[in-house]
Amino acid sequence: MPKFAHPFLSKDFTEHQLYAIQVLRRFLMTDTQGVIEKLADEAELRQALGLAAVPDLATLIQADARLTRKGFLEEF
Repeated sequence: MPKFAHPFLSKDFTEHQLYAIQVLRRFLMTDTQGVIEKLADEAELRQALGLAAVPDLATLIQADARLTRKGFLEEF
């Protein structure tokens, strides 16, 4: 998995961080908004994932589609 999705896209979050968030979302059996709220509430979780900020809804939706398309995640 490359560090970033594309050389010209924002470098706020790595593909590894976005992948970990998607795995967490599936583990918690919640939707994208639910995992955003969980990340916003838990500073230790953000620190463990190396996040300086919480990704927005569009970032996570696009990451999920991209990671699924590339075969890193299965359809949920």
